[in-house]
Amino acid sequence: MKKINIIITFIVLALTVVSCETYDDYNADRKTVVGFSVSSKNINNIPEGGERSSTVDLFVSDIADVDREFKIMAIPALEAPATAPENYSFDATVLIPANTREGTITVTGIDNSIEDPEGEFFALAIEGGGNVVSGGRVSIRVRQ
Repeated sequence: MKKINIIITFIVLALTVVSCETYDDYNADRKTVVGFSVSSKNINNIPEGGERSSTVDLFVSDIADVDREFKIMAIPALEAPATAPENYSFDATVLIPANTREGTITVTGIDNSIEDPEGEFFALAIEGGGNVVSGGRVSIRVRQ
């Protein structure tokens, strides 16, 4: 009988604690989060002295009635070895069309001085600030 009383007490306490939660901030304005759909990307089989392109998808946390443009920037790669800026190019901005949450940029690996046969790395991020929060980075490996 004691065990039943203890179980009932725990249930009543749990219901009391859970029922006190509120969601007052549900409709609050939030900053727009823009990020990459993947955390890493490979651009393989770049011809010696040539180039190869690939696309990287991005997402936005909210939908707007107008087209939006966000800046893309190169940042230091966390992986080693880092590649020189002469070995890649990328779209400087991404356009998210009205009433959508997705966009795409083109990233190009260029073999000007890629030496490591296992590949070299660079990273991209979305420029945050104002009403925009950067949703992370994408690490890109370029190799011959």
